[in-house]
Amino acid sequence: MPKDNTLTQDQISSMKEAFTLFDTDNDGRVPPSELGILMRSLGGNPTQSQLKSIIADESLTSPFDFPKFMDLMSKYLKPEPFDKQLRDAFRVLDKEGTGFVVVGDLRHVLTSIGERLEPEEFDEWIREVEVGSDGRIRYEDFIARMAVRKFQDVFSACMEEESNVVPAFPIYLLIDLRVTSTHVS
Repeated sequence: MPKDNTLTQDQISSMKEAFTLFDTDNDGRVPPSELGILMRSLGGNPTQSQLKSIIADESLTSPFDFPKFMDLMSKYLKPEPFDKQLRDAFRVLDKEGTGFVVVGDLRHVLTSIGERLEPEEFDEWIREVEVGSDGRIRYEDFIARMAVRKFQDVFSACMEEESNVVPAFPIYLLIDLRVTSTHVS
């Protein structure tokens, strides 16, 4: 389960913020019992079994400090793939399991809940997929478009920073979408 990741400044900043929230007595340490909640707050989804393994493998018998937390996250944090999060969200809206969602419902959710899209951004994304005469879209098409857009945004940001490093997650995402779409179509 361990993996070796290099953390970005944004990830470190998010981790520091989360760590500070869980450091309730301000001693710079968080108990191992909070590790699962911390990981989930940062997009991870460890099982109880995985948490027990991490705690045992890392000999976490007492509260840990922020440098140890960053070390743990660089090894073990594995956020759910972007497309899986979207599919799960769409399935909530797709009560009949048809693979389609009403654009109005989708607009409401994506512009008002969680990490919100601006209404104009939603409108731009919706224009890029086929909307049926009944006002519904096939959500796999929308997910594919969002994933491509996310990849383009990350790639563009890397190019603007003149970075030689392009994060690997979008590549996995696109591979996953390619495999998924061949099974769905």
